[in-house]
Amino acid sequence: MDQKSNYKYWESFFQSLQMTYYALLAAPLFLFALVFLRAENRSAKLFGIPADLENTVVGITVILAIIEIVFLHFLAARQYKSAAQDSDLHSKMKKYRSATLVKYIGLAIYQVITVAVFAMTYHSGLMGLFTGLLLYSSFFRPEIQNARRDLKLTKEEYQQIDYKTGLVT
Repeated sequence: MDQKSNYKYWESFFQSLQMTYYALLAAPLFLFALVFLRAENRSAKLFGIPADLENTVVGITVILAIIEIVFLHFLAARQYKSAAQDSDLHSKMKKYRSATLVKYIGLAIYQVITVAVFAMTYHSGLMGLFTGLLLYSSFFRPEIQNARRDLKLTKEEYQQIDYKTGLVT
């Protein structure tokens, strides 16, 4: 593959990964916005649970979110470490994509669960939890620099995938 088509491949690779990432962020965010607007308009809760169980349900939701974030973070880190051992760059990046998608699909599912519990309780702590999940997602989004860090790419490997600055030289 010549240099220019190689850059196009990596540009397409990262754009497709980022579009999936943004879709996985947008879907729960849209649902959250709908429930948030209902709560602000003092509309009836979508699902009712007894008032004495609300704090328990919210607490369990927060604890499970923390467990899930830690689990997904270390699962992805272990998969990135395994991928870093691969000598073939294409194979390494496919493993990176797979690990990243598992991580963000897991986060998206938990964000939907958080929205569902928020719809049952309108508890403000769940707004903070949802925001925290979004912040975590934004800190570790799939970008070239993060792939470089997560996979411990060599300078040569990084230059092969760096479609942003590679076309300039």
